Amino acid sequence: MSGNSEIIIGVIRANAKLGIGFEQLHLVITDRRIIVVHGAKKGAGGLASMLVLGRHSGAFEDPDKPQIAIGERETFEGVNPEKVLASNKDNFEIDYAELVSVEVDDGPDATSIALVTGSEKFQFFTRMEATEVSWLLAQHLGTRISTRKHSTR
Repeated sequence: MSGNSEIIIGVIRANAKLGIGFEQLHLVITDRRIIVVHGAKKGAGGLASMLVLGRHSGAFEDPDKPQIAIGERETFEGVNPEKVLASNKDNFEIDYAELVSVEVDDGPDATSIALVTGSEKFQFFTRMEATEVSWLLAQHLGTRISTRKHSTR
């Protein structure tokens, strides 16, 4: 990039539900876009091992309950967002201008994040509080973001 370098504002560790299982990922929030960074996929094989070995197998966790609360900006401190995007062929970006709406819903076990573009809807779940998620996104989305709080965790 030329003169203006992109700044990573924060990181949300989240899960996305798949047909069978879920995928762990990071939403890297920058001053220009959201970069979706793919992580480990957990599916039917993980579920089978959990049934045999119990929760100690570590192979399958509830997709609505990510392991760690987020805000891991330090992990990405000083990292070039373009390199983050290019680190996995399945990573992708969502420019703030593409977003029609964002709904942040603070449920009893996890916060749901729905990102809606003109052609797609992405649904993620995180342990990060809805107010923190909204704070990371609000300055770039204005009235396109709504936050609902249902109950205290």
